Amino acid sequence: MTGDENASLRYEFGKNWSDFASRLPERAIEEAVAGMARLLPREEVRGRTVLDIGCGSGLHSLAALRLGAARVHAIDLDRFSVETARDLLGRHAAGEAWTVEERSVFDMSGLPQYDIVYSWGVLHHTGAMRRAIGEAVARVVPGGLLCLALYRRTPFCAIWRIEKRLYCASPAPVRRLLEAGYVLALRARLAQRGQNFQQHVANYVSARGMDWMTDVRDWLGGYPYESISEEEMMALGAGLSLEAVRRFCQTPGIGVLGSGCDEYVFRRQPSE
Repeated sequence: MTGDENASLRYEFGKNWSDFASRLPERAIEEAVAGMARLLPREEVRGRTVLDIGCGSGLHSLAALRLGAARVHAIDLDRFSVETARDLLGRHAAGEAWTVEERSVFDMSGLPQYDIVYSWGVLHHTGAMRRAIGEAVARVVPGGLLCLALYRRTPFCAIWRIEKRLYCASPAPVRRLLEAGYVLALRARLAQRGQNFQQHVANYVSARGMDWMTDVRDWLGGYPYESISEEEMMALGAGLSLEAVRRFCQTPGIGVLGSGCDEYVFRRQPSE
């Protein structure tokens, strides 16, 4: 279930991730653990239950387990992501307390509340981001933590939404052309800054542990697409009885080559 009228154009994240996850290097796992620990220190995760909304490859669920989570339940709308996550966790977390389920953020009835609800770079792809955030909040125990990463708003966001819709509606040859155009633009930007393109790609491991081209395709194809400013997110959080614990936000640029994610950790306030 989605809030977007063009859900048939939804990007196939799971297919993009499955190959990379099958050959996942230990370095990628280490980067994912470090990225999660930056948001959720080990002492906040150890012994806690975690819900991973939009688990993708399962890498962040694995990171939570390595940080000492007592139990992790991962959900994703994409069946390929579910299969990939089960395979990854089966190989790297055999015998630990985890489950993976094909389920939408808009259909979480029956799930319990969790100490930590985690959703990195996902809810802005639902077609109804604010509603999805509300659904995530409802799954956090009072006093528990909500951890989100959401695209920051830039002047070019409307243009990128058009590009992403085009990418998802296009056959493979057109997608390859869009990818080639993006790579050329990035090469030019790096050259302008005196940076080496080959070195940039060779040293690249994202916070999600993905390699460079996997992330490029994720960016170009990530539809539905929404974004939110830091001010809007803080106001939304206050309206949902969330207290900011920590946040990592950057001043938005123009967004010609895309937008990054701002990261937020909130505590759900007990109802009076």
